[in-house]
Amino acid sequence: MERDVNWIQQMRRYSVPVLILYVTAVIVALLLEKMWLIPIMGSVSFIIIATGYKEMRIMWRMTEHPKAHRILILQYVFELVDAFLLTTLMVTLLTAENLGLLISLFFGIWGALSPIRQKWFVKKLKQVEPELPSYDEILERMS
Repeated sequence: MERDVNWIQQMRRYSVPVLILYVTAVIVALLLEKMWLIPIMGSVSFIIIATGYKEMRIMWRMTEHPKAHRILILQYVFELVDAFLLTTLMVTLLTAENLGLLISLFFGIWGALSPIRQKWFVKKLKQVEPELPSYDEILERMS
């Protein structure tokens, strides 16, 4: 578990430089070759998948109840859908613009509902295991 926490803390430590790198890469891709946005967004999706998996592993070790494990798996599935939608959105926007606009509408609605989903997951986990600390509390405690 310590390795997972250390990995997440390193990701958070390097988040600003990586964000600057990605914003620069997106600007360069928009100026030179728009198709470069596809691998850029694919790598962002990979980071979303990896951090979601690490979060699930950290929280999994803190819970003992099987129902809490199912909730964590469901939460990770929603992370996978986020990553898939991001990559699909970029590919369709660049290749099939009309379909891309339709997917971007779905992606926008999905993103707008993200805080509500996150609160729902936290609420369900607290119902199953009331003494379970939050993800941020676990990271702070392990540092």
